[in-house]
Amino acid sequence: MAGHYVLVIEHNWHLRKLIRANLEALGFEVREAVSERHGLQRLDEGRPDLILLDLDLPSGMDLLSALPGRYAAEPVPVILIVGEPPNRHLLQRAEVRGHLLKPFGVPGLLEQVERLLGA
Repeated sequence: MAGHYVLVIEHNWHLRKLIRANLEALGFEVREAVSERHGLQRLDEGRPDLILLDLDLPSGMDLLSALPGRYAAEPVPVILIVGEPPNRHLLQRAEVRGHLLKPFGVPGLLEQVERLLGA
């Protein structure tokens, strides 16, 4: 797990901190972003191994749509953080590898992250 970089793009401060604390406890490097613009800045700083994306952000879908163009050769897996179940079409996107329905538990978060990063 050490060395894996996870980008958390989530507007809720408490949720970001909860995710960060639990992933860092397992040895992940975690960076945070609070908006689409901030998320794009973080992506410019380096390619993450995994993105946790709050799809309820005002521009969450725009950010999700921008990802394939940035990482066409090797898509970055994305776990969506959603307030209501996402539609099937959204879950079939190549980069979307899972979703967490708010409110979600820490065990569900860790299970999905470990599944995707082979931890």
